[in-house]
Amino acid sequence: MNQSSPVSRSASSKIVRFLVILSCLAVVSLVLWQLLPKATFSSDLSQVGQGKPALVMLREIHVMGGERTIEQMQALYPEFQDQVVFLLIHTGHPDGVAFAETHSLSDGSLVLLNGRGDAVATMGRPDSADDLRRFILQHLNLNS
Repeated sequence: MNQSSPVSRSASSKIVRFLVILSCLAVVSLVLWQLLPKATFSSDLSQVGQGKPALVMLREIHVMGGERTIEQMQALYPEFQDQVVFLLIHTGHPDGVAFAETHSLSDGSLVLLNGRGDAVATMGRPDSADDLRRFILQHLNLNS
């Protein structure tokens, strides 16, 4: 008869336990990584009204719908970066809350401000980057 010794069973169960814990930690880390903000846009509202138009998006910290709008902004950023300031405000900050209330914004919606800081137009979550591009071009006389 070939029986495993208690020592080898104990060692193999420790290895299995270690691998299960390691796998769980890897999955949790991956999920947390996916939840991290993906935008690199500033939230500095002092840039508004400084002579350059601004596209400001509201990001509610407890709502998951605005990621698509962020991705659309990221797609257009290289095209408009010299002409428009891209900003991302959060409802987790008092300035973001006040700005959102002033402009009646919800998660993923945008407001376009002219170089003086006056609101030109607002838009709910755009369906595509092309919709967002048309919105910018329609309301700001830009040559893109």
